[in-house]
Order: sequence, then structure tokens, then C-alpha cells
Amino acid sequence: TLNNGAGDNSYRYAGASDSVNNYICLGSDATTCPDANLFRIIGVFGDQTKVIRAKSVGDQKWHTSDSNTWSSSSLNTYLNGTYLTSLGTLKNKIATTTWKVGGGSWSNIGTSVPKTAYQYEVGSSASSTTYDAKIGLMYVSDYYYAASPSAWTLVGYNSAYSKSYASAKGENWLYGGGEDWTISRYSDYSDSVFFVSSDGVVRFNLVGNGYGVRPSFSLLSSTTYVSGSGSMSDPVRIN
Repeated sequence: TLNNGAGDNSYRYAGASDSVNNYICLGSDATTCPDANLFRIIGVFGDQTKVIRAKSVGDQKWHTSDSNTWSSSSLNTYLNGTYLTSLGTLKNKIATTTWKVGGGSWSNIGTSVPKTAYQYEVGSSASSTTYDAKIGLMYVSDYYYAASPSAWTLVGYNSAYSKSYASAKGENWLYGGGEDWTISRYSDYSDSVFFVSSDGVVRFNLVGNGYGVRPSFSLLSSTTYVSGSGSMSDPVRIN
């Protein structure tokens, strides 16, 4: 309900990385949470908590073929195959999610303000193309809304960086410093996908490029809080 917000009754973490205590350790009881188990909470949507891996698992191609269809992509196969298996018993706490994978145009997502991008990516104006799976990637709008609310009048990309998300990367906890794939296809072409660039803006590129992969998923609503302040050194622990 915030000004320029998504209006979806969600609760999101927003702001600079060092001021947002949204770290969560999943699948490990180690005192210092290993990188493989350290995630950050994007927010609460309905009755489920959505998280994203704090660091990339490494650069991978979105698809080894020239297609931006998520359901058949090599990255989807990896995330819901090899990667999901690697999570061990944690996979039993992950909800199956209906991912909106139709993407959108450059003008609707790449050069728009967050509220518009949200509507066309996952909201009321989104494509009807979906895919049910446990693991996915961040949406472009997840990245937009991770910035401080003061940045929500900016656009993802503008050649004048002061008008784009490049000027907000220092106040966006989801900005990782490198290139990270999103799940959203660039719908004007059959071989391109949106990604977050190292300069903080949103761009698109061919699926055959190797960019960072940060798995994202939602925890089952039965998951309960045990301890932790949410800082990197004291992440949230769950049942």
C-alpha cells in the first residue's frame, strides 16, 4: 500500500544491503551459515515467505538453445533437478509455486517504473503463461522493489543513469554487483531474457550468455521461526 508500491498486499524488504536484516539460513545448523545455505528474504506473499540465495551459484546459460521458453530451458532443468536435489531435506519445506514466465516487452518492464513492470510481469496485465515448480529466479519487479521506496519512481533502464536504477544500486539489497539472470523473458524476441546488470540497470540479452544464477523459492506456510535477528552473522533460523 506504499506510494508507488505493487498494491498486492505483500510485505517486502527494501533498502540498502547493510541496513536490511533479511538473512535466513536454510538447511544447515552450522554456527556460521555456509554460503550454500545463506539466503535472503524477499518478502511475504500471501502466507508464504519468498527467499533468494544471497550469492550466485555461478554463471550459467539461461538456455543452451536459442529459446526463452522457461519450461524447457536448461536453467530450469538444472534448478529443479540437480540443484533441488542438492538441498537435501530442505526441499521438503519448499512450496510448489506457479511462476509467471510470459515476461514482457522492453517498454513494459525494462524502461518502466516498478509499479508498471509489476503489473505486466506478474500482476493484472501479465501474460497467462505460467509454470509450476519449486525453484525459479527473481522477477525484475523483485529487484525493483528491493530498492528504497524513494527509488520507485525511477525506471529500470534509461541512458541518463540518474533516471534509472543505476542511481539506486547503493540502496538496493538485491543488487549483487554482477550480472544476474531473472526468470522473465523479453517477449519481443524468442531468444532474449531480462537480467540485472553490474551497473545496476535492467537490460536484456541472449539466453546463451553466462550470467549469475540466484535460486529463488517460497517456503511452505507451515514453516516457523526459531531464532535470529536476520543479520548476516545472526541469520533467521527455522524449524
